Order: sequence, then C-alpha cells, then structure tokens
Amino acid sequence: MNSLTGYSFGELNRQIHGLGGKKYTAKQIWNWLYRKNIYTIDEMTDIPAVFRALLKGHFNIYMPEIERTEKSSDGTVKLLLRLNDGNFIECVVIPEKERITLCVSSQAGCRFNCSFCSTGKLGFKRNLTASEIVGQILVSGSFIGKRITNVVYMGMGEPFDNYDEVIKSADILSDDSGLAIGTRKITISTFGHTDNIIRFTEEDIRYKLAVSLHNPFNEERNMIMPVNKKYSLDGLFEALRKYTKISNRKVVFEYILIKNFNDSEKHALELIRLLNTLPSKLNLIKYHSQMGSEDFMPVDEGSAMKFYNYFKHADFPVVFRTSRGEDISAACGQLTAKKLKE
Repeated sequence: MNSLTGYSFGELNRQIHGLGGKKYTAKQIWNWLYRKNIYTIDEMTDIPAVFRALLKGHFNIYMPEIERTEKSSDGTVKLLLRLNDGNFIECVVIPEKERITLCVSSQAGCRFNCSFCSTGKLGFKRNLTASEIVGQILVSGSFIGKRITNVVYMGMGEPFDNYDEVIKSADILSDDSGLAIGTRKITISTFGHTDNIIRFTEEDIRYKLAVSLHNPFNEERNMIMPVNKKYSLDGLFEALRKYTKISNRKVVFEYILIKNFNDSEKHALELIRLLNTLPSKLNLIKYHSQMGSEDFMPVDEGSAMKFYNYFKHADFPVVFRTSRGEDISAACGQLTAKKLKE
C-alpha cells in the first residue's frame, strides 16, 4: 500500500481521479498533509466519509517513527528514526536566527565507505523512497513545532545514488501549494557522482548543488573516498564546469580539514587552481572526533586559520562552517551505530 506522501501533486491528482474523486479532492488531501499537518485519513473531515474509506483501502500515510532524540547545547536536535522494515535513519534539525535547516538522509546506510564517515561503516541497506524522505521533514517539523525552512541532503547515504527518489522528494517539498520550501533553500550534496551531475545538468534541476571534495589530489582522495577511483577529479570538474556554464549557478564545495592530511599550503594552492576554473564557494569544516574514524585528527585553531588565510586572494568566497551538535551524536551514522550496538 503506497503512502500519500510519496506522490507529487500531479501524481496524486491522477490517483484520486482514477478512484473517481472530485477535481478538488487531491488539493484537499495536499492541504491536510502539508498545510494542516494532519497525517491520518480519518481526520481529513472535509472529504466525504465514503471516499475516505475508499482512500484507506488503497493508501496509507507513512511516517517514520522517532526512536530516540538527542539535543545539543547549541540547540541542534538529532532524531533517530525507525522505518517500517526496522532499518534506522537519522536527520538533524539545525536552528538558526532566521531559519531552521533540516539535514535529511537519502539511504539507509551507504555503499561508498568514505573513511571519515560513520555511515559507511554500517554498510548499505537500501535506498529510501520519496515518502520516507518527505516523512523526515514532516516528523521533524511536528517534533519541534516549527516550520522547516531549509533542507540539505547531507545525511546518511549518497543522494545521487538514489537520484530519482531524491529529486522527487525535493519536488514535493518545493511545491508552492504545499510546504513551499524554495528551490534555493534545498541543497543536494554528492561525493561527485559524475553521471548524475550530468543528468542533473541536462534536466535543468534548480536545487543547489554541493560537492564533498575533501582533497584536491586524486591519489590522496582515493585513500579516504574509494569512489574517487571511478569518479576521479578530472571527470568531476569537467562535468561541474558544464553544469555551471549551462545552469549559470555556482557549486558549493565541502572540505573537511584533517590534521596532517589535507591542511597544507600545497593543498590550498591546488584547491585555488581547481575552484578558479568555475563559479564556486568553499566551505571549510574542521574534522572532529565524532565524525567516524580514530585514524584522523582535528586541526588546532591556529592551523585552521593558517589554512584559511591561504585563500585571501582567491576569486571565490571561503568560509569556515561552524560545526553543530559536537556534544551529541550529530555526525552521520553515529546514533544509528549506537542503537545497533545496543
């Protein structure tokens, strides 16, 4: 039985029409789900009881269940969610002054095993459906009692390895008649899945694109991101240059700074060379011990600022992204790993 939260508005309209529903019934259901936060068909009281019974025979409203929560001293909230097959996923609510960002998962586990990430150590279970991705936003918004304003696909899994369901879920979230999260407020992150970056470009998808870079040299990137052996930096940047040229948008690069691995002047200069070839922005993130590997060490404040200063004359903006939720299990996969150990 399919969940009503897994359909775009056009798809829902066709489903309702196929059941003999009125033209406006799909709009009523959409309003209950995304404007009134009602997640049971029986509570959709402006739909005739006979048709509600018909709906219940064909559809449900699937919502992941909150298994555990952790709240940081900085206000960040981590939710561990149980799916209906017993798998666990995570999402993180990040409150800021003028917005509330939700970091969502796109897969249960991950198949790519990046060495700095806890999720890869869990192995790959399966892709999430659009309904399960949308459910993370609905559950989180209900839990905190506030509207989610921004969504980043940077949780468990590789979003472009689950391309169709990720894009479909983002289309549901951004629909103006529903949650109406603007396309500029939805960011999809990838390790650099070149094939689907090309598809993303050709389909003219309007969501922001972020790339987890973490090293500008192929040999070193291979060590921490084995998938780089298939999708190397040369092919990645060729695809990204086409993306920026055709879309007229920039790429946000994420770079986790790891002590004595990718924090030298040599790395900074190569980053400048690469990123100067296309419209870009660089987010620097200090590695911290909760991210997933005891083999890596965080940089100290002095080394971090030294690295940042190498970019004084770069042609692109560079910012240090503040780590959130360091006093809880906020890094991808940590809370799931803790639950599975129990």
